[in-house]
Amino acid sequence: MKVHVVSLGCARNLVDSEGLIGLMEKAGHTFTEEVTQADCVVVNTCSFIQPAEEESIAVILQVADLKKRGKVQRLYVAGCLPQKRRNEREDLLQMLPEVDGFLGPGDLPKLPGLMGSDPAGSDPKRFFVTSPVPTLLFESLSPRHRLTPKHFSYLKVSEGCDHACTFCSIPQFRGPHRSRTMEDISQEATRLAGEGVVELNLIGQDTSYYGADLYGRPSLPELLEKLSSVKGIRWIRILYAHPAHVSEELIRAIREITPVVKYIDIPLQHISDQLLAAMRRETDGKFIRRLIERFRQEIPEIAIRTTFIVGFPGETDSHVEELAQFLLQARFERVGIFPYSPEPKTPAERMPAQVPEEVKQERLHRLMQLQRGISEEENRQWQGRTVEVLVDELEQDAVYLGRTYADAPEVDGQVFLKSSQSLQPGQMVAAEVVDTTEYDLVAEAIPF
Repeated sequence: MKVHVVSLGCARNLVDSEGLIGLMEKAGHTFTEEVTQADCVVVNTCSFIQPAEEESIAVILQVADLKKRGKVQRLYVAGCLPQKRRNEREDLLQMLPEVDGFLGPGDLPKLPGLMGSDPAGSDPKRFFVTSPVPTLLFESLSPRHRLTPKHFSYLKVSEGCDHACTFCSIPQFRGPHRSRTMEDISQEATRLAGEGVVELNLIGQDTSYYGADLYGRPSLPELLEKLSSVKGIRWIRILYAHPAHVSEELIRAIREITPVVKYIDIPLQHISDQLLAAMRRETDGKFIRRLIERFRQEIPEIAIRTTFIVGFPGETDSHVEELAQFLLQARFERVGIFPYSPEPKTPAERMPAQVPEEVKQERLHRLMQLQRGISEEENRQWQGRTVEVLVDELEQDAVYLGRTYADAPEVDGQVFLKSSQSLQPGQMVAAEVVDTTEYDLVAEAIPF
């Protein structure tokens, strides 16, 4: 069959989608980038928060409409939504009759065997397959069809999470933390480099906890050292690092190991001691402030991406003011702020003092406006600097889109790069920054 996969949510889900496509191709199916050319469509869902779940349902219904009109023959729903709703399977089967089967993130390898091979054959038996505790961990020998551009890739170093944050249901449907071996990760990195990848973006539910289950302690610094020897890799970027496990050794590794870029994505969620305790974040305001100070002191050029939650149960105006003052003090390069979304079967869902939705939105708007001004001021510091730019794609005649080390793909800013010479995706060039916006840079490539 011709198969199309719709991948929703985070980069971790994208890697799962790439693995699923690889498994389909190994079974003899063909991947197509066009949904209208597919016999079979798989929607790999995100269900982290309610808006993500609603988006997943909306996409499923869109594909279901294509199936009703005979544009596709099969529709399968995979990933977090079925796993999260595994105890409501009958409701999902009844609500979405066009879906031929559901399966959780730990059961992706079962899909080729369950779907058969003939789209024109008799209707396949519907199924709902979810393991009680997902254990799947894609490895270097697992087939993979990358959906990212040739020159960068996400590299999943671990799966699952051992934290008990009161707002988060991920451990319920992703299972406990489990790491890949350093040797296996290095083998995949070597293969990716051979395919033309120059930038590796390390991902997991908690990358800073990498290796604790295998080696007795968090071992991300040792992994970075091992990956640094992979020929052809120019940038290694750390995403999704829980602050509780960011050690002096990790800070030193970011500072000293080439090609590890001076960048870290470290979700902090709040600065109030009261709310951090209620969230069970294993940190407090003093710890977080000291951690940011250490980064700024030891790696002055570090770019820090973080996320915060507003409207968590019990949050007051004084808590929001404390967070606002922290943003002004810390001056993060990249910030995402999200309104709290109550998740089923999490402790926070049952907490008193739930914040009204309109108050969440007001606080969100206030903090985002504040951060927008900070970002604009910080971006001005790039004016006149000569920077290294990784070329991503041609935007229009003589103007390319690229990124500096301070920009992770798809979530951070971009460089609008003017060049009198032809450039290729994956090429790294020196450029002078000639203008800035709130989040992006405008630069002119230096002839080479």
